[in-house]
Amino acid sequence: MKKQVIEYAGIPVGITIPDGDRVKFIAVKYPVIDLDGGSYRNIGELQAAIHQHMAKSSPEDQAVFLGAANSPAASSRRVFNAA
Repeated sequence: MKKQVIEYAGIPVGITIPDGDRVKFIAVKYPVIDLDGGSYRNIGELQAAIHQHMAKSSPEDQAVFLGAANSPAASSRRVFNAA
């Protein structure tokens, strides 16, 4: 495993670092700060946690991603990206 940037709606929200046979999430955006330091089996599990967290988030936190999700380039972009 290697370090990866995690994006949500085209916006970098954190990075992952190897944590044994798991990945640890380091948040860099406030809307996902509650997930900071979490350990996940894989990127897919982390993405599911981010999705669930954002679904329960306040409209103000969701607004951070609204512009990116509705931009013209969004139709060719996936919600999640691990680069």
